[in-house]
Amino acid sequence: MRTRFYNFKVGVDFKLPSREKLFKKMGEYDTLAEYTVCALRDFEKKWDRKKKFEDYVTQKAIEHSVNLRGGVTLPNHEPALYKSFMVNSHALLGDFIQSYKLDIRSLIDPNFKLCDTDGLSNVEKLVRALKTNNIVPNFPKWLLPLLDYYRLLRNSTAHVQEDEDRCMKAYLKIPLGEFEKDYPIFKGKAPNMPDSITMDDFYLYSASIKHFANFLTMALKGKVKWAELGAIHPDFDVRNIPKGTDIIAKINSVLFMKYNYHPTKDEFEQIKNYIKEHKHSSTH
Repeated sequence: MRTRFYNFKVGVDFKLPSREKLFKKMGEYDTLAEYTVCALRDFEKKWDRKKKFEDYVTQKAIEHSVNLRGGVTLPNHEPALYKSFMVNSHALLGDFIQSYKLDIRSLIDPNFKLCDTDGLSNVEKLVRALKTNNIVPNFPKWLLPLLDYYRLLRNSTAHVQEDEDRCMKAYLKIPLGEFEKDYPIFKGKAPNMPDSITMDDFYLYSASIKHFANFLTMALKGKVKWAELGAIHPDFDVRNIPKGTDIIAKINSVLFMKYNYHPTKDEFEQIKNYIKEHKHSSTH
């Protein structure tokens, strides 16, 4: 079901290790979240409506040796559950940002770092840092406000903060008209207001994180000076290349397997010559 939500037109034909890792981890966690929801819905389906839900929960808790005695009501537990799923999604987004920073250091600027202005989210710190390097991803107008809204929802769960007013202000900043025009599959489904979160919000947050990664990936494609990679990429550092390594195979492996990039003859020769020259000088 979730895969149809992720079919947004970005046209990614470039690979980054940070994006590949993110997609793998998010796929694993999305599956776990869906399993949890399936189990919950099956659990509720077997509830005899003649009995109070709290009593049913208590009965099942005893059967499964879980220390739970009622306290869960149908109106309040599902939105809280869906918000809890966002805690891990947010953590994966943070991990992606750190990995993406390393990709930039390997490909463009070895000294790249996030903006260190206090009070900014990690997303804002990254976007500002990219701008100083003339890297401006072509985000749709709704993407960053949407990510910030779900970040605040996540904070309200992870830090037990009941700051619904702040979340609501963030929700109102999302240009819903443009979002629904770009992404009609979510129209009427998500995003929802803070007190009405559904599983579709979890899907949308996951999808938005993937779109964020896609736009960031494509933003680097035209910025890499491939011919100069021998001087900055860790995989081409002669200290990391064992004696007897096939340099041609090494270059092809890094550029194609990691980045899906086929170098020109001139780019290839410049990288190869740089490695050979520095391997020679390091032995003397």
